[in-house]
Amino acid sequence: MKRRPTVRLVLAPLLVIAVAVTAGWLVDERSAADPRPPLASALDVLPSATVVAGFTDWSAIRRDLGLGDASTAAARSRMGDDAALRDLSTRSVLAESVEPMHASYGWSVADLEWESYGQAAGGAAMVARTSSRVSFADVEKRLRALGYTRDGAVWTLGDEGRVRVGPALASALGAIALLPSRRLVVATSSAAYAPVVLATIRGDEPSLLARRPVADIAGQLSGSASALVQAQQEACRSTAVGEGDPDVAAQADAAVARTGGLAAPRYAGRGLVDGPRRQHIRFAWAYASPRVAAQQLETRTSLATGPFIGRSGRVEDSLDLVSATVRGSAAALRFDLDPDRGAYMSGEGPLLFAACPASR
Repeated sequence: MKRRPTVRLVLAPLLVIAVAVTAGWLVDERSAADPRPPLASALDVLPSATVVAGFTDWSAIRRDLGLGDASTAAARSRMGDDAALRDLSTRSVLAESVEPMHASYGWSVADLEWESYGQAAGGAAMVARTSSRVSFADVEKRLRALGYTRDGAVWTLGDEGRVRVGPALASALGAIALLPSRRLVVATSSAAYAPVVLATIRGDEPSLLARRPVADIAGQLSGSASALVQAQQEACRSTAVGEGDPDVAAQADAAVARTGGLAAPRYAGRGLVDGPRRQHIRFAWAYASPRVAAQQLETRTSLATGPFIGRSGRVEDSLDLVSATVRGSAAALRFDLDPDRGAYMSGEGPLLFAACPASR
């Protein structure tokens, strides 16, 4: 029988945490030489109203796959295939268009340091930080050749250009803004949403990272090659157990009753770190206080082994719990993961240890 990992409570004083966040991640580090962890930088360019955020650290993926700068077509193809097989590119909106992007735009995910994607009620945005080898002068030249027209800061793809690049790229890159000094490419679901994102990047409007629960989760997930952050409603919906199946719902209710009850997090996240043979994945939740986070960690740790309610087999068949921690208001469970036996970065599927109180 495997020993249950020790719950390690790291309860730093709230004032210390607030000062660290303000002085570290939330300062105006918006130049090209951003010293923060990539996940923090990526969440800091998304508007605060974002309810679902995805992150892909393409630089880390290339390094972990041993691909160097992935400058050849063969390396780009291998990067795309291996990243998909290992669930590393699930949160990317550009991963399936590597070669078409190179042909049309002159760059792709093979030329990115990281990619961030956020969805909000007002629109959706993809923000990518390019490597230094990407020439923004060349990017602008190609945009004109593809049929983009510029109005202020925003380049919009015309009808003929949409036919030329195909529906996938037209949907993802229909409206683009370029910030060469920060090596950022911004693509939004509509030209009207672009000013909201640009104001966030300039620091004129608060970012998603400015929300303290999100900053706490980002701290727990730092170092992830792929990450997902969801606001409460989205997080609860995506992990719900037993919807439409009374028997499974009853099993979930009984398991929760034995552990002390679930509280809905303000935000939830998960992050995947790759390794040569195995990976590890962390699930994190931010609450109103460190006390609630500690209570919920105890509950969720108890639910993280045994029958995989809502799925087949046992949790341990694909997720091997190795640690449980609280930092600030965020609790996190870390699992060893065999990529051949489970994939969890879609953010969809019953997951009792990550779920919310049942609404039925």
